[in-house]
Amino acid sequence: MEPGITVHLDEVGVLAAQLSALAAELSDGALTCRSAAVRLRAALGEDEGWHAGALATAWASLADVVAERAGAMATTLVSATVAYRIADADLAGGLAIPAPRWPA
Repeated sequence: MEPGITVHLDEVGVLAAQLSALAAELSDGALTCRSAAVRLRAALGEDEGWHAGALATAWASLADVVAERAGAMATTLVSATVAYRIADADLAGGLAIPAPRWPA
């Protein structure tokens, strides 16, 4: 017998929801980093302020990328789960035994 895998669609749905929430949190974090970048530049001034602001801006960009990827993965998991459920329902419908017809 060949090895197989088992996928629990409800658990995949939970994972998708968690990834979606993570994406939202990371997006919020990116906004916070951008705001901090402005404050750091103003508070520190000169080269130190510029470097600290640039670093905060880079972190914001990284958070945006990770947020986009997490959101894309969540969307992919939801789409795959829906498609699998539809295909499974179609397959189950094709296996149904039709009720006998009685002569009138």
